[in-house]
Amino acid sequence: MNDSLEIAGRKRVGELAGRSRKRILVVGAPRDARRLLRDLEGGPVPIVGFIDAGHHRKSGPRFRGRHLAVNPRTCPLPVLGDIDRLDEIVDEAGATHVLVAHSKPRKHLRPRLARLANSRVSVHWVAVGGVGVPDLAALELDADGPAARAEFDWRTASSRFRKWTRSEGARLAKRAADVLVSGMLLALFGPLFLVVSLAILLSSGRPIFYTQERIGQGGRRFRIIKFRSMRSDAESETGPIWASNHDARCTRIGDWLRNTNVDELPQLFNVFKGDMSLVGPRPERPIFVEQFSAGMPDYNLRHAVPCGMTGWAQVHGWRGRTSLRKRIQYDLDYINRWSFWIDFRILLMTIQHVAWGKISWNHSRPTKPPEA
Repeated sequence: MNDSLEIAGRKRVGELAGRSRKRILVVGAPRDARRLLRDLEGGPVPIVGFIDAGHHRKSGPRFRGRHLAVNPRTCPLPVLGDIDRLDEIVDEAGATHVLVAHSKPRKHLRPRLARLANSRVSVHWVAVGGVGVPDLAALELDADGPAARAEFDWRTASSRFRKWTRSEGARLAKRAADVLVSGMLLALFGPLFLVVSLAILLSSGRPIFYTQERIGQGGRRFRIIKFRSMRSDAESETGPIWASNHDARCTRIGDWLRNTNVDELPQLFNVFKGDMSLVGPRPERPIFVEQFSAGMPDYNLRHAVPCGMTGWAQVHGWRGRTSLRKRIQYDLDYINRWSFWIDFRILLMTIQHVAWGKISWNHSRPTKPPEA
């Protein structure tokens, strides 16, 4: 009887899976999976089943139920088996995406999930109860495998990811704070702007300011404003490249402007206009966005919120020529955990780093990209 019910359940899963090109299979401990499933309820991508990964020789008894109940209003999710039959169940269910729901990483999961991701299926780690960040690096997966190239829109799948981006009150409050603070800082730094403008004019002539196209919230393009720190023809021969320390293309005061971050201050105009926020993921140039998103689709999730002058990744040293995965992880961490306290903390850390020059570069000292 139980076998027939299991076969019927899997047949039903297969029917559901056939209605969408993308199908989610949830893997994890039952308690963590329930928390994740509550976030995914009502999303456009069907969830075809659950695999119990909590059962292991060192982690206690297996889940005995045939269905995993999420809440009384929705149908329970079929339990398709345990982690020992992962490959077989993925094939039977036609899953395209595996979401791993565990409050703590489980070493016994990694080899199975790594093999799966490097074959045909996109695998995402979801730190349930933590930051909720899709962190492929935590699984030690192949960065060039299907998992890194899979297209999966977390903005339409997770309500937690959208917890504040959907709140009109939070958006308006953040915008009001940006206008107020940027206006005050523009007034405060007015004399410094005049001195720096005169120094640039006398040392290297016009233009004083430098504008460059960047990608902001929702993929919208805008022109970022900075004090010019390099020659006007800096990329005429090389094209878009990353800058190095003491770059030969810098003007006489360009190195000082970049090392002190004074060249970034005109971005306060962008904040005041609404192109950016004081705090958020740093905006990139379109050519770099195209390159990064081609190999790592999670990169584009950064555009779900306003970009910023400073961010969670930057104050932890992940900028310039550092790990792109780490930058994405910290940016998504910021989005998931956002609060006004987080923004305030990032601003305080930024002031401290600029004042004392103590930026934690984390393994490799990055350099700033051209006018980035």
